[in-house]
Amino acid sequence: MRHYEYAPIFFQSFEKQKMKLISMIPQGWKVLVWTSAVHMDPEIYPNPKEFLLSIWNDFIPKAGAFLPFSTGSSTCPRADLAKLEVTIFLHYFLLNYKLVQLNPGGPVNYFPSLDPADNCLAKIIKIR
Repeated sequence: MRHYEYAPIFFQSFEKQKMKLISMIPQGWKVLVWTSAVHMDPEIYPNPKEFLLSIWNDFIPKAGAFLPFSTGSSTCPRADLAKLEVTIFLHYFLLNYKLVQLNPGGPVNYFPSLDPADNCLAKIIKIR
């Protein structure tokens, strides 16, 4: 989830002058927020380019350090329900099915975000 965001960027438009973190954002400005950049900060996530499940063992994220719902869980009133539903789905799917990529090592687009050029087609095989 840290390497690829479904909505990798969003625009924030400011109708009034606002103070955000340590900077003043003038009225009328638009800010481009690249959400995946938050997940690649080595001060928050050690070795951010490596896929290590062990980082979640005793991990307590700082506020704003983990944005699974694009602009943060505070903007999604049903974020906890969505997390529960995804957890249940993944539990049953990963125990009972296997994904086999049809074109392993296929082409990759790197801009504006990391995407498989061939849509990463896969075959779903029932294992139980």
